[in-house]
Amino acid sequence: MHVPLQYEEWSESEKRVVRALTQIQVPQEELFVRKLVNATVIRGHLYEHTANESEDGYRHLIYAQQFNTEQYSYGKALYEATFDAYRVSSYLACEYVLWNGRAFKETELTLSVSSPLEIAKLLLDHLIVHRDETYEMVYSTFDSDRGIVMIYLKRGDF
Repeated sequence: MHVPLQYEEWSESEKRVVRALTQIQVPQEELFVRKLVNATVIRGHLYEHTANESEDGYRHLIYAQQFNTEQYSYGKALYEATFDAYRVSSYLACEYVLWNGRAFKETELTLSVSSPLEIAKLLLDHLIVHRDETYEMVYSTFDSDRGIVMIYLKRGDF
């Protein structure tokens, strides 16, 4: 079952929607992923989610604003890693990038996430343990142009 989803650009200073970014029909399972990520790439621009809602349980909206690299300690690195990626997927897939002290670089994690529901479950976690190594999930984006969910990780120093 597909549901309507609309992304709208929100202006915090004006306290209103500035413009519609895109309107699409998405599978129900993919809707969870799209609402759980921190930001979305739409037509080559990174938008950070500010809120989401549903109307009558059917029509869904995600409010977003242009990503501000100054807002986060990893902001510039997050932005650069998002647009350094190039892999495209015909189905919803995950890509992992790991903080190396200066930048986020692609890393190979063999996590078994092969469906939108499994990706959504992963997005609910703050920490991921893989092969006795703990990773903190720093941020997540959905690149609608590439069909990829990017997970930004940092090795746990707990």
